[in-house]
Amino acid sequence: MSSESTQPIDTTSATTIPDLLNGMDYSACVGLYPKPGCGTKPVLSGDRGGAMQLAVFGILIAGMAFIGLRIARSVISRDRERDKAAGIKP
Repeated sequence: MSSESTQPIDTTSATTIPDLLNGMDYSACVGLYPKPGCGTKPVLSGDRGGAMQLAVFGILIAGMAFIGLRIARSVISRDRERDKAAGIKP
């Protein structure tokens, strides 16, 4: 095994960790529920509160409204047929 293939580790390079809380104390943000001001704004569309999450929520609400509309229309038509069969409404 040759020692020429291994490269020494550069100890002079600085490693920085990004500050996700913009200077806030991390211990103030730890808890059962997310506290106001803690966390980060969505950067990618798939992040919490991002565009993709809002689009999925909108599609979900539109689907639920469509299902509710279909149920309401079928109940109204069923009631009309029952009324016609009973002779209540002409």
